[in-house]
Amino acid sequence: MLKKLTEAFSLLPETESIALSGSRRSAINDESSDWDVYIYSSSRIMPETREKIFASIFPRFSVNCSPFEEGDECMDEDGRVYDIMYRSTEWTEWQIDDVYRKHNARVGYTTCFLYNIATSEVLFDRSGWLSSIIKELQGEYPEELRSNIIRKNMDVIDGNGASTFLIQAELAVKRGDIVSSNHRLAAILASYFDIIFAYNRVYHPGEKKLIGYARFCKDLPMNMDENIEKAITTLGKPDHLDALRTLVSHLHDFTAGA
Repeated sequence: MLKKLTEAFSLLPETESIALSGSRRSAINDESSDWDVYIYSSSRIMPETREKIFASIFPRFSVNCSPFEEGDECMDEDGRVYDIMYRSTEWTEWQIDDVYRKHNARVGYTTCFLYNIATSEVLFDRSGWLSSIIKELQGEYPEELRSNIIRKNMDVIDGNGASTFLIQAELAVKRGDIVSSNHRLAAILASYFDIIFAYNRVYHPGEKKLIGYARFCKDLPMNMDENIEKAITTLGKPDHLDALRTLVSHLHDFTAGA
């Protein structure tokens, strides 16, 4: 199926590159992982064109059903799911330039896009464009990017501002707002892991199996597993703020001098 899919899309003149990435290309995968196929093009591949291709290959498919990037979902006779996602070459270049070359940090998940591309298996590459980008991203991790990620995310977690994530978490607990408390916990953990991966000079692998991926890192905050579990399991309980403060305190110690 993957070969047929690649051959069909490679015939379109707007298709620049096709790659396999996502869970199947990660260090931690299982049989439940989908096949994530990324198609990079100079202009949009229209839904009706995609539908014609899928109809000739897959028994079941849905077009324009991705909640994030524009994408489709296909299923073969054995129940394997293929997530097909579309990216413009212009947008892709902008993302790489903004983060990898200009060293601009985000709040949580800064280098996920870089990880996705750097770990891709190229299936088709009309001019070698994608292979060139992958080679660049597999180079040395930019020190300025590392510093910017750590600084920006520590600042939003527990910096000098009046609306840090930790302060917002404290207010949510004071108000008895369990939904807001959950949001703040998720935000703290997103920045927590962004810091860990940047500190170790590795790209952020995404939103799944983060504790497992973090364990591949050489350096980790003190009692990482225990602190995360307690922060999560105490949500809505009296000792939740103490658990969050301990998590953040150990993160401060971890990044000291970085």
